[in-house]
Amino acid sequence: MMLDVSHPRRAAGRRRTGFTLVEAAMVTVIIGVGVMAMLTLLAAGTAANEDATQLTEAINLANNIHEITMGMPYYDPQTPTVWNSKEPTVAEWDNITDLDGASFNPPIDARRNPIPEYAGWRQSVEVESVTHDKVTVTTPDTTTEPTARVTVTVKHLGRTVYVTSWLVVAPKGN
Repeated sequence: MMLDVSHPRRAAGRRRTGFTLVEAAMVTVIIGVGVMAMLTLLAAGTAANEDATQLTEAINLANNIHEITMGMPYYDPQTPTVWNSKEPTVAEWDNITDLDGASFNPPIDARRNPIPEYAGWRQSVEVESVTHDKVTVTTPDTTTEPTARVTVTVKHLGRTVYVTSWLVVAPKGN
């Protein structure tokens, strides 16, 4: 006598194996949307990285001007009562007001040397006399007011990347 070892369900009907065309199409659409989202995210991250790199460069270039001002007296040693009595070269500038209206393209480093590999970058400096008790109020440029605001604007290819300001105060008794 022989035993029937076949499964009773198999005899009733065939089981389905594999995917239908509609299921495969749905999977393709879902994966495609996910891949497109990742590519968009990658592009946005790359653009943000480029912007951050430019901002870092601009901050460093503005800091170069700040470093220069740290070593300068407020008043011109030769003509302390004259605003912006600029000496002929950047290397000879000897007070804060000499920087008023200066623009450097290529930009300069903290030692006042041009940085040729930064072509396309520009540092612009504005020095404004301000009242000592209201530093937001500018006054006509004068050496009688002992406080000035130095503003540095850094541009790359004509687009403003960074602007910063700080105050410079004449020492007491001068």
